[in-house]
Amino acid sequence: MMKLAEIQKTMQDDILGQNHGSESMIADPPRGTRSQRLTVYRNAYVLRLTEFLSHDYENLRRYMGESRFNQMARAYAAAHPSDNPNARWFSRHLPAFLSAAALYSRHPELSELAALEQALNDVFDASDAPVVSMAQISVIDPASFSDVTFTLTPAVRLLSATTNVSSLWSCLKCEEMPPCAIDLDHPSRLLVWRQGTGSRFRILGEEEAMAVGCLADGLTFGAICEMIAAFDDPDGAALRAAGYLRGWLEAEIISDVALAEDPRK
Repeated sequence: MMKLAEIQKTMQDDILGQNHGSESMIADPPRGTRSQRLTVYRNAYVLRLTEFLSHDYENLRRYMGESRFNQMARAYAAAHPSDNPNARWFSRHLPAFLSAAALYSRHPELSELAALEQALNDVFDASDAPVVSMAQISVIDPASFSDVTFTLTPAVRLLSATTNVSSLWSCLKCEEMPPCAIDLDHPSRLLVWRQGTGSRFRILGEEEAMAVGCLADGLTFGAICEMIAAFDDPDGAALRAAGYLRGWLEAEIISDVALAEDPRK
C-alpha cells in the first residue's frame, strides 16, 4: 500500500503533467469519469497560476487583453512550472519568457512591460535600509568629498528600454487607451525605486543614467564628476553632479556614504 506522501506526490506530478499515474487512485465520481475529474484539477491549478500572474502584471494583462493574457499564462506555466512554495516567485521568469518565445518576441513592449512591472514589485518588496539625508552630506569635509562613495538602497533597479514602455505603462495604470507601441531611436534607461511605501520610476537622461551606473559600481564622487566632464561641458560638470546627487538624496535611493580607502595603504 502506498503511503500518503507517495499518493500526494503522484497526484501532484500528474496535475503538473509530469506523469499520468494517479487516475487509478481517484474514486469514481457521481458523474463523468476519473479522467474528467483529474482534468478539473489540472485546469484549476493552471487557473490559479494565471491568477498569480494577473495580480503581478496588471498592466500587461490590460495591454494584452484577458483572452490573450490567459493564453500566454498557460504557455508560461508549461514552460516554467512553479518550483517554489511561495507564489511570489512563480512569475520571476516572465520577462525573459516573453523576450524569447517566438509568439511574443516580435512585440518587445511585452517583455519590457513585464520587466517594468516586475521591477516595481521587486522594489516594493525589497528590504528596508537607512536613507542618507542632505544633512549627513553637509557635514562631510569638502576637501574629502571627491573620495566619497555611495551605496544604493536595496529598493533600486535600473532598466533599459527599447520601446515607449514608460508611456504605455502610465496610460495603462490610469486605465486610459495606451499609444501604439514604437521602437525608440535610442534605448532609454529607467530608474525604478521605492520612496516611502510607494514604488516609482522615471526616465533618466543619458548623462544621469551613466552617473547612476557609476554610483552603483562604487566609483567615488570625484570619479563620477570626471565621467560627467567627459560626457559633456567639462566646466559645468561639478555643478551637474551636485544636482544629480541632490535629486538622488531627495528620492531616498542612497543608503550609505563612506570615504574610499586609499589604495596605496
